[in-house]
Amino acid sequence: MKRLVLTGLILAALLVAASPAGQVEHAPTVAQCQADQRLWLSQMESDHGQGSLRAYDVIEKWKWEMDDCMSIDPENKVRYYNTESEVWVVQMARTKDFLKRHQMWETFLEEDAAGKR
Repeated sequence: MKRLVLTGLILAALLVAASPAGQVEHAPTVAQCQADQRLWLSQMESDHGQGSLRAYDVIEKWKWEMDDCMSIDPENKVRYYNTESEVWVVQMARTKDFLKRHQMWETFLEEDAAGKR
């Protein structure tokens, strides 16, 4: 009896602990992929370094959605790849700007030239 109660408690605890994290994120639909691709590319193209784009972690999710969309909608793979590439460019520009603002860019270049990768 004790074993049965203990097993039940453990199962209940696992269900409670796993429920928020264990929710399955659904893949986007073809229509959502196409709409998001057009919107996000447009936003990145109109930003021109003004910093009006969303936070780094948000555009990181854009990049991964575009990656998913390549397999969901293979006919438009090139469009998703281009949008994903634009996100990479924006992220790298932000990273470089951060390094420069904190006087770390030159140190990075020196260490890279010395083979510290």
